[in-house]
Formats: sequence, structure tokens, C-alpha cells
Amino acid sequence: MFETAVFYDSDCLSCFLAVRECGILQKLFSKIIVPAVVAHEILKKGTPQHIKDNFNDLVKLDFVEVRGMEVGSSEHELFNDIKRDYEFMGDGEAAVIALTQENGGVIASNNLRDVKDYVEDYDLNLITTAFILAIAYENHLKTKEELDKIWKDMINNGRKRSLPRNVNSFTQYYDELYLDDMLFMGLN
Repeated sequence: MFETAVFYDSDCLSCFLAVRECGILQKLFSKIIVPAVVAHEILKKGTPQHIKDNFNDLVKLDFVEVRGMEVGSSEHELFNDIKRDYEFMGDGEAAVIALTQENGGVIASNNLRDVKDYVEDYDLNLITTAFILAIAYENHLKTKEELDKIWKDMINNGRKRSLPRNVNSFTQYYDELYLDDMLFMGLN
């Protein structure tokens, strides 16, 4: 189980919320932290109700902590700096990075295009949905067959962009990309 703080963006967390597989997260992490801006993204109008319900259930269980940033705080100043210097980055990703950098921990994001440069520039740790599924497999929480089904369910629930390109199953990801991801993500 990860004992360090893990800060989630909406895309990564929504993958698990969408397919009702938050039990994987609960078994792997003692708690997850979601910036307030990410909570607003998840709970906004247009988000499927079951995703909102699953999120709210995790908050009620104290498994998800929603954390804001006070104006003028070091976190908020860093958030503003990130938004200025990395203009293409979304608010959720910038908030996750600011909180992670100021508090220590791990970034959970699938938006590699947005976060990769910053993660590399500042030597931060990063995990993705695919990587979390691999950790679940290695901890014997799910079989490859079960994870292949979850992968397919994520794709069928509109999460294809959240998973590695040109990878059709968890098994393919694990066999072909996981070791490289371990090196990039700094968690080997």
C-alpha cells in the first residue's frame, strides 16, 4: 500500500469512478487527495451521475480528501507560476502538481502531454491509470483477465484517451510498456 500522499487529477480518478472499480484504489492507497478544482471538475454539470455518486461516497468514507489552496499560500503561488510557465496545462493538472511539489507525494495523472515536461523538469513521481492497474496485478488484487475486462470497460465508458495509445488490453500494456513506465515514473 502507498503510504505517501497521492494527488489525483480528474481524468485519472474518473477512470476508476466510471467503471466502479474504486476498490482497487482503496486497497492500494491509504488515502487519496484531490485538489478542490479537480473535485469541481468531477462534480460539474454533465458528469454522469454514477461518477459523482462514487466520488461523493469516497469523500464520505474519508478515503478522498478534497484540498483547497488558500490565496497567497505557497501552493497557490506555485499554481499561478505553473499556469504562467506551462500555459497549455489545465487547472486540475496544475493544482495537482503544485500540491505535490509543496507537500511531497506522487502525481496521479493520465495527461502526460500536460504534465510530462514539468514532472521531468522537477523530478516528480507520477503514476497513471495503466500503472495503477499494473500495481494491482503485482499485488494480486486482480488477475490479468480481470484487468483486461476493466481496461475494456474503461474504453467503453469513454476513457480510451486515458489509456496508452495503440494498446488494446491491460495484458498488452503490462507485457510491452510497464517496465518502461516504471523507469519514467521514478517508482522502480
